[in-house]
Amino acid sequence: MNRRQNTFFQGLTLAAGLTLATQVPMNAHADPLVPAPGFPQSAGVQMKTHNFTVENLRIAHELGFRVVRRAFHWNSIEKEKGVYNFASWDEQMAEADRLGLTVIGCWFGNNKLHEDDGRGGIQTEEGRQAFARFAAACAERYKDQRVIWEVWNEPNVRTFWRKDGMHNSEEFAKEYTDLVKAIMPAVLAVDPDAFVVVGSVSNYWKPSYQWTEFCFKNGILDTGVKAWSVHPYGVKTPEEFSIGHTITRELLKQYGKPDMHMLNTERGFAIQELKNNEGWSGGNKDEVFEYQAWHFVRMYMADQMNNVPITIWYEWDGKDPWTGSAFALFNDEPRPIIKAAAILRDQLAGYNLVSRITTGHNLDYILLYRNEAGDQKLVAWTAPPPGDAPNAAFPHDVKIQVSTAGKVTSIGVLGDEMKVAEAGDNAYRLAVSGAPQYVAVPKGAEVRATSIEPFRAPIEEAKAVPANATELKLFASDDQWEFQQNTGGGLFEVRPGDERNVGVLHYNFPKAETQGTPYVLAVAKTQIEKGNKAVLIHARSPIAQQLTFRLIDSTGQTHQLKKRIDGTDQWERIDIPLTRRLENWGGAKDGVIHYPITAIALSVPLPGEEQRNGKVEYSQIVVVPE
Repeated sequence: MNRRQNTFFQGLTLAAGLTLATQVPMNAHADPLVPAPGFPQSAGVQMKTHNFTVENLRIAHELGFRVVRRAFHWNSIEKEKGVYNFASWDEQMAEADRLGLTVIGCWFGNNKLHEDDGRGGIQTEEGRQAFARFAAACAERYKDQRVIWEVWNEPNVRTFWRKDGMHNSEEFAKEYTDLVKAIMPAVLAVDPDAFVVVGSVSNYWKPSYQWTEFCFKNGILDTGVKAWSVHPYGVKTPEEFSIGHTITRELLKQYGKPDMHMLNTERGFAIQELKNNEGWSGGNKDEVFEYQAWHFVRMYMADQMNNVPITIWYEWDGKDPWTGSAFALFNDEPRPIIKAAAILRDQLAGYNLVSRITTGHNLDYILLYRNEAGDQKLVAWTAPPPGDAPNAAFPHDVKIQVSTAGKVTSIGVLGDEMKVAEAGDNAYRLAVSGAPQYVAVPKGAEVRATSIEPFRAPIEEAKAVPANATELKLFASDDQWEFQQNTGGGLFEVRPGDERNVGVLHYNFPKAETQGTPYVLAVAKTQIEKGNKAVLIHARSPIAQQLTFRLIDSTGQTHQLKKRIDGTDQWERIDIPLTRRLENWGGAKDGVIHYPITAIALSVPLPGEEQRNGKVEYSQIVVVPE
């Protein structure tokens, strides 16, 4: 299909990442290369030099992928000044076109023929103009095919931009924007319809939003580009994409581009813990392959709820020397994620998202999909709290009520038939968990859903602890704790409570900007020996916020857990497992707790711009034996 066939589409928006709005017409600048969010058209995958082959393109198409991302390395195409050799590309690009695949071609890399300073990125005018000519040569070569061109990969970080600079700096943003300003006239001169996407922003966290705004201030959005791309690492669950997507859309709106497309051009969920924890969600290590299959499906769902119409899974196979097989669909043999892809293809081919149906719990996701024939399916799951591991999603039942009689059936994420119990009066009882399932409901029926069980796993009371637990008695006096300002101010004090003493961590964050999230912490020495399975800590706050808990072992290695509390001003129990790997650094650097644990640190990051001052209370820190 020639990409110049003009089509328009409708899309969906997500307000504040929670409530899916009704379907609304998209902007008047809709492009035929950007699909309506749905399947298979929104599903993409990353390929690299060694696996971008005709055979793999055919396999990808068969699995249901319709977009493939691939780097166009400058130095592999221009090996002689002014000569562009596409001999190793033409066959694969022709096959992609024959299959109807859209290729996201990422212009990337340095070329010593034009800029040989060894720094990375592009800093000189000669380098910029030469790169622009290279980009124009690519655009002209494949201008009659379905190609979305992306400028660079993750230019906001040293890893892929300049080795001697600072991540997310204004300097990086200006250099990148200057490159885009050189590229766009050259590309549009050879192909006025060229679709160019910029950004490729690594990670969803405060510094990356600052870098994004630096680019916007420098005029990158006014160069003729058609989309902004993101790589939403930095969060543990797909559902947390909504936070970063919303922030980025607000920035687009602020800088006059509220209708600009957003694309997710790279994200994967790893099956092994990496040094920087990127893409790692934790959980039971015996179930990581299953978690990856869950996240594969939920990632596409999360993007579509936010009207992100293309999502690229990273990556095809496990030959990458940095990540090994951590993110791969294939390694030595297909993984469960491959089956999940095939089931997604079979269940939702031709369906588009209509709405999210609320159940009364904001971590329940019941998404209504519909095809042109009016057939309807729900994609149903429940998510863990933000920042938590996959197995923290609490399985419970949801009542599905349909307005007309008909058959209701369900297929699991890996193709197993799920039980759907009849509950009378066109109502059905569905067990939901972190594993998505596809629920067929009668054509034309209105659908409502209500969570039957409490969202949270029932416990007798929030501050209850096991009878065999041992209290560490860390709140006898202020002298046991050392307050550390880090990037904020405040103090730690011990006060009498209703039943026992309470430790109070006061925080006060100045207005000054920092490259990371400001935080304060309080540290107490302790002696926790081997033979325990968990440390339990009770905390309360008047606002919902993320807290951080650190355990320092005998080698000086820090083991960290992040946990978001509801902020009801009631005691909430935080369980720090000692039997699984946590985020870690320093000391032995192996993720293994080397007993005894010699210190506990309680940390409070800045909750938000409107909550720079406050307090968190802690009580009853105990250890639970194995």
